[in-house]
Amino acid sequence: MSKFPLEPGYKAVLVREETKRKLQAFRKDIPEKDLLQERRLATAALEYCLSNENARKQMLELARSVVLLDLETPRP
Repeated sequence: MSKFPLEPGYKAVLVREETKRKLQAFRKDIPEKDLLQERRLATAALEYCLSNENARKQMLELARSVVLLDLETPRP
């Protein structure tokens, strides 16, 4: 069982470790603080990409490079 309680309305999403660290660093640099802010930032980023045509195209281009990175990354 997770040591963190589930927040209503949120589901777990898997991201690369590097992305998680970038999100944590970004969170530390913004003035508004709360314990569950990473979830809100990730949700906002996804919603932005899904609702903005240009952002969606850029996200899909980036996804291709993430696929290549995943293929090149050794698995334990």
